Amino acid sequence: MAFLRVDHTTDLSELNEDQLQALLLETAGTPIEIIPSAKMSKSKKNVVDPKDIIAAYGADTARWFVMSDSPPERDVEWTSAGAEAAFRHLGRVWTLSSRIGDMPADHQGEGDDDLRRAVARAVQDVTQGIESFAFNKAIAKLYEFTSTLSKATASTPVMKEAMRTLAQLMQPMTPHIAEEVWAYQGGVGLCAQAPWPKADPALLVEDRVTLPIQINGKRRAEISVPKDMVAAEVEKIALSDEAVVRFLAGQPVRKIIVVPGRIINVVV
Repeated sequence: MAFLRVDHTTDLSELNEDQLQALLLETAGTPIEIIPSAKMSKSKKNVVDPKDIIAAYGADTARWFVMSDSPPERDVEWTSAGAEAAFRHLGRVWTLSSRIGDMPADHQGEGDDDLRRAVARAVQDVTQGIESFAFNKAIAKLYEFTSTLSKATASTPVMKEAMRTLAQLMQPMTPHIAEEVWAYQGGVGLCAQAPWPKADPALLVEDRVTLPIQINGKRRAEISVPKDMVAAEVEKIALSDEAVVRFLAGQPVRKIIVVPGRIINVVV
């Protein structure tokens, strides 16, 4: 039995099984066994050489994809699309670092505290993932934090601090790009030798809560309010919400019930 390695850029998607069998027979000169998509296994002889992956995408992409795909105790289901997606994500991280690096030093933005809280949550979640060897969960949180940082409009020092923290959190998985980002954002020494970031407990305490608004038993909107806001103020904000006003359409409210920290029920 012969097994043919097809270059990852080869597009065979338009061939049916008979055509693919004929092509492979012509190429290899011996019958080819066509098996369904399966996880890499030496017994199935479908293992992808890491050297090929590194040559095509780089070591960081290979490490990021393999650890993000599944927990370490499970086999990896290799797909070129998955590797390419990992490669694109690391490219977005570098683009984000470049954008933040080019920000004026005296830029004053908005949402500094919100970004600091997001950094603290990311540090806590990623640290827990790494310490429990759940690298796929840690990387999922890094995807989430990268998205949050890319949308942030905070002041330059806060943005740079957040980007340096992202580099540190990525360092165990992608050491090469982490060092580049760390240096570009003014990190001192090597990222690998910097103290691991610690989450400020005060920033992990949520001081706001999101409350869904139900009108006659159906969810119609939601509002974000301080946790300690009194019920009367919550009622005013709920009834003035644009979506609530639209659904009420001028109907008088018979009753409004605020369940602290849970839900707002409006009855018309």
